[in-house]
Amino acid sequence: MTMLSRSSAVVSRVVVFDQSPLFRHALAELLRLSPGFELVGETSKLDEVSLMADAGDANFFILDLDAGAPALDLLEKLKSGRECRCVMTITVGRETELMAAIRTQADGFLSKRHTADEFVRQLGKVARGEMVISDILTNALAMTLRSAPFPDDSRSAETLSPREVEVLQCIATGLSNKQISEQLGISDGTVKVHVKHVLKKLRFATRVEAALWASQKGLSAPGR
Repeated sequence: MTMLSRSSAVVSRVVVFDQSPLFRHALAELLRLSPGFELVGETSKLDEVSLMADAGDANFFILDLDAGAPALDLLEKLKSGRECRCVMTITVGRETELMAAIRTQADGFLSKRHTADEFVRQLGKVARGEMVISDILTNALAMTLRSAPFPDDSRSAETLSPREVEVLQCIATGLSNKQISEQLGISDGTVKVHVKHVLKKLRFATRVEAALWASQKGLSAPGR
């Protein structure tokens, strides 16, 4: 386990967990060179991630979903015990694990096939509070949706206002708040309010769950 000193000036203090030494070390070096991130530690051992989390030195975790159920257990522990951002990295998305990670409120799903610059750009979005999903994982998420439908049929888009329906349609297409703002001609702040209301009315914890549900119901973005 490699431990580094912490700087209070850096908002995103990162722990990297990955089973692949090559990918883990390369990502660690990339984060060392990336403004806005401070590497707290990198490891292939789940218990060491827990130790670093319990020490309070990190608020951003990059977890290897290829590790399977143990990584999901760790995600649940991190999300239930602290305010933090968690990104799952994936080589090949598996349906059951993707859905479990979504429902445990992972903040992003990134393919390990990204270029270095794109990977850091997507991490920056997560650090700013956005949900990110690599385009290459779209098919895997579609398969997840078909094989694991939402059991609660009491949700209905009829509970939403016309504008909230438009926002939900944009979310289902994977648009960020900024993109929704531009498409609908409303401010970023208004978009955030609408997203909050959509999640509350439909009883979803994350916008990814809302997006999957909306896709399942056949909702698509306006003009798409």
